[in-house]
Amino acid sequence: MDALWQLVAEACPGFREDMQEIEGLLLQSIPEATPTELYSASRHLILTGGKRIRPALVLLAYRAVEPEGEVSNIAGIAVGIELIHTATIIHDDIIDHATMRRGVETVNARWGNDIAILAGDLIFSRAFGYIGTHPVRRVSEVVSGACMRLAEGEVLETLHTGNASLTEEVYLEIVERKTASLFEASAACGALAGGAEQDAICALARFGYLLGIGFQMTDDLLDLVGGESVLGKKVGMDISLGKPTFVILHALRSAPERERQELEEILRKGQKSSKDVERALEILEKAGSIEYAGKRARHFVERAKKQLTSLPVTPARRALEVIADYAIKREF
Repeated sequence: MDALWQLVAEACPGFREDMQEIEGLLLQSIPEATPTELYSASRHLILTGGKRIRPALVLLAYRAVEPEGEVSNIAGIAVGIELIHTATIIHDDIIDHATMRRGVETVNARWGNDIAILAGDLIFSRAFGYIGTHPVRRVSEVVSGACMRLAEGEVLETLHTGNASLTEEVYLEIVERKTASLFEASAACGALAGGAEQDAICALARFGYLLGIGFQMTDDLLDLVGGESVLGKKVGMDISLGKPTFVILHALRSAPERERQELEEILRKGQKSSKDVERALEILEKAGSIEYAGKRARHFVERAKKQLTSLPVTPARRALEVIADYAIKREF
């Protein structure tokens, strides 16, 4: 991600300094306290870093409408939203029985499911401590709504795991709720904190929403072609879990009948071997599904960028465009 932030900093002077202030507050957000196990588990993924895309969206949406505003006006929002994201991935890892995240042990693998669940709860509580104190009341309403959609998306994904007949429409509904909702809230809250007019708030919210879809589609691709060093988790994890991502859904529609049936059988298996994952990847590649999904991700990101054309051309707007371009080109 350093390459991205360098490009963003070049487009928007002062970005690094603003993000450092947000990062400092984030690192202090969960104290070292007792019970030690609970607080250590809660701090674990915060201290290991992360993309920090959502806090950056809050900051840049704010700067797009209020270029000279104080970063302190949105630092709490940015931290709160990143904490919400952290809590959700802890709960995701519990559901998926994941053991690696960002190249380190997951919270559930290191401390067990019970403490991991409570760590996620603690982080959520801390997040709303930040969000709820912002003077713009709509900020809390927007974030609360996004959290409800996150939970809905998680349940929808769980219900459809292993479902080879899932439609692309339902997949998009999962992505919209599970990923795009928090991207949308990040950009909307930055604009709200900046006192933007409704048109600008809607444009930035829509930008975040469409970017979130393209971003998740690219994540689905990287799960297949990025490698463990890229995502900090095993290659083909979505296949192993039977999650019907956009790439897999295309192959289930487009692959020859025999290979389609073979892919369905692999997805339905409870335990999948490395050979199963390798074979599924071969089917996806042969069906042109990886190329297709890449094109669809670019489609959503280009739509996202168009939302920014109604805003004045500022360093922050250019930085948002840089993030959008990077979302579909990343190989971090």
